[in-house]
Amino acid sequence: MSWRAIARNDLRGALATRGVWALTAGLLALFAGLGYAVPRLAGSSDVPFSVYLELLVTVVVPLFPLVGLVLGYRAVAAGRDSGTAALALSLPNSRRDLVLGKFLGRAGALAGALAVAGLLGGGYLLVGYGDFAAGDYAIVLLSTFGYTLAFLGIAIGLSAGLASVRRVISATFGAYALLAMLWRTVVDVMMLVLFRFRRPMESPTWVEFARFVEPGTSLQYLLGTEFDIGTAPPEAVVGTEPFVSTAGAVTVLLAWTVVPVVLGYVRLERSEL
Repeated sequence: MSWRAIARNDLRGALATRGVWALTAGLLALFAGLGYAVPRLAGSSDVPFSVYLELLVTVVVPLFPLVGLVLGYRAVAAGRDSGTAALALSLPNSRRDLVLGKFLGRAGALAGALAVAGLLGGGYLLVGYGDFAAGDYAIVLLSTFGYTLAFLGIAIGLSAGLASVRRVISATFGAYALLAMLWRTVVDVMMLVLFRFRRPMESPTWVEFARFVEPGTSLQYLLGTEFDIGTAPPEAVVGTEPFVSTAGAVTVLLAWTVVPVVLGYVRLERSEL
């Protein structure tokens, strides 16, 4: 066996449970439900599709970190609690195979749920919006997948690095609170403290960098400046630093996906199951 076999088994297990199908149904309800609600809230059947995309990016996409975290937080930790992880490692599998296989299996489940919901929801939107833009819709779905994958990587890393599901749940909730709700506030407070509660005329480079490396900010920048979908954050629009770029935004999302998984594997490699 190898990481491929673990990924296949994990994906089969996910598809055999109700969770992935419930996720697919929930995503479809979000995509199609928003498409149904927008013209009625606007009081007109001629609402441009760009309004739908704006609301999708602003209202629905920020919910996706929870999807990635819920998909991944039990991936390795539950196996450590139940003993199935030790059983898998009794076969010719390494701990690297275990972590990588779990990540790829959950990523496959996420991709499948998002693809099915996006395709079915796109069919409804095609009928409901005369100016339906399939390219922009696909870009939003792909960007959303990358954004969610970053939080899946965080969850897998925590699941591999911590010894119990209870600890993983606490750390996962803390990661969500920090990255999805409190990141900018924490950065602003740090800046005020360092500058003795006197806000400088221009934000220092490190502050701009700290704001930009938050996954949601990078996603907003990527969609707003590269594809003109949604609104890019102001500090990213006016930023002149080289890291404020499309390549920088993609790198940030990739880093949040890969680095936690690697760190979780390193910690798992040094611990006992």
